[in-house]
Amino acid sequence: MRAIFVRKLSTQEKAELRKLLKSTDTRLYKRARAVWLSAIQRLKAPEIANIVDLHLNKVRRYIRRFNQRGIAGLYQKFSTGRPREINDKQRKKVIAMLKSRPREFGLAFSNWSLRGLCQVVMKERIIKAISPEWMRRVIAEEGYSYKRSKRWITSPDPEYEVKKTSLRGRLGVWTKLVR
Repeated sequence: MRAIFVRKLSTQEKAELRKLLKSTDTRLYKRARAVWLSAIQRLKAPEIANIVDLHLNKVRRYIRRFNQRGIAGLYQKFSTGRPREINDKQRKKVIAMLKSRPREFGLAFSNWSLRGLCQVVMKERIIKAISPEWMRRVIAEEGYSYKRSKRWITSPDPEYEVKKTSLRGRLGVWTKLVR
């Protein structure tokens, strides 16, 4: 690999680098130190990488950026983060599906579960891949919350209510059956 050095510094750049070498921002300090070692002490990038404790490629990148943009090249660019994987159109389809019944999609259950919703969303090719936890987050961001449904046990027996209340009255809710 060809040796890379910092171009000749102006007096203003030297003064600015000295200020940056007193910085409390560790990353900025390391970048400034790498440039300083290359410009003033004429060290090669591998030697600088050992001294500053940075990877060789990063040292080379910082030197190139400084040569192109000057002091501004040492500052970190603002990053907005990872782009959203699920766009607004897909979110609307997921919420519309959440408002519909699972039986409309040929499923055997009557209430959505996160796992079931994920499977249908992937089967319908709305979203390529999604985990139940990520589905919960998407639903929460849209203002919905997943709650387990209560299950009600009923019987077609006309005397079911009477039998249920009389049995509960005798046994009590927490009574243990004697065998």
